[in-house]
Amino acid sequence: MRIFLLIIFAFLWYLGFSKDLSKWLFEKNITKDDYRYGDLYRLSNLAQFRVQIEKCESTEIEKAPNTSLILLGDSFTEKGRIDSNNFKAESFQRFFVADTNFVKLDKTKKNILIIETVERHFRERFARPYKNLQLIDNQIINKNSTHTNPILAEKSWSEVVYRFVQDALAYEVQYNTERHETLLFSSDFFLTFREWKAWLNWKLFGRIDEKVILSKDGQHILYYLDAQPSGITSCFDKISEAEIKALVQNVNETNNYYKSLGFDEAYLSIIPNKTSILASDLGKYNHLIERIQQSSILEMPYLDVYKPIKSSKTLLYDIGDTHWNCKGKQIWIDEVNHKL
Repeated sequence: MRIFLLIIFAFLWYLGFSKDLSKWLFEKNITKDDYRYGDLYRLSNLAQFRVQIEKCESTEIEKAPNTSLILLGDSFTEKGRIDSNNFKAESFQRFFVADTNFVKLDKTKKNILIIETVERHFRERFARPYKNLQLIDNQIINKNSTHTNPILAEKSWSEVVYRFVQDALAYEVQYNTERHETLLFSSDFFLTFREWKAWLNWKLFGRIDEKVILSKDGQHILYYLDAQPSGITSCFDKISEAEIKALVQNVNETNNYYKSLGFDEAYLSIIPNKTSILASDLGKYNHLIERIQQSSILEMPYLDVYKPIKSSKTLLYDIGDTHWNCKGKQIWIDEVNHKL
């Protein structure tokens, strides 16, 4: 029995640490995507929010010739949600907005930049002019490139390697733990037990996962970062006019910076928090997006999706997720293509 249990648990341990085997099991539909019902359901396991994430159809559209679109975006525009087929641009590149990225502009095309960020992280990302995208004279930097990152060049290689190993190990521990949980407990069978536990905690003790908050009517589940009463990511954190002015000035400087690098156009896009749209009555909403976009000193053009999303009578966010559903996403895509 000891040997049998050792073999079983060693096999389960291996499953969690093998990326290739985990991928194979997922492709063969042996294991399930534990985000299939949404990131907020995954945190809370509240059964009323267990609704499959909507799958959006992507059809090719007519391309605008000699147009290059470079998108700096967060999880709202990540791979799997957005792809080149959504846009009229002849060429499309997308980078994560929080990373430092390097790119070469094609001078034969009209180069358009969009900086997309969710509302809760706007104040952090524009606390100073945003300059994470930098130009180089050769191709885009990737893990196989021999180009020296100018930021890393300022540090000793021993320090760089040490920090890299530290970060990699911390990431692997967290990622492997999540992969073990996915392999073992992501089936609908186990989710039912987790839902019973979540229901008991909620009804008997008034407790739900600390990373989620419910709307006043209990109809919507929200992410704690934007639904909490205060904090730089909160919809209800008081923002002075002086800070709004400073943020707008940083946006303007960002626009001037990228125009000076050779971009023909640069656009700002702030995606509303789910809380801002569906639960702004949890506190006194600070109207961050409107105050930025309506500022008299704003010079950078923007993609306004706050108004159409706020005024819509249709639910535009996935029920168990922080992100928009297909209709919400399409509003943003249509606005981008209108500009293109």
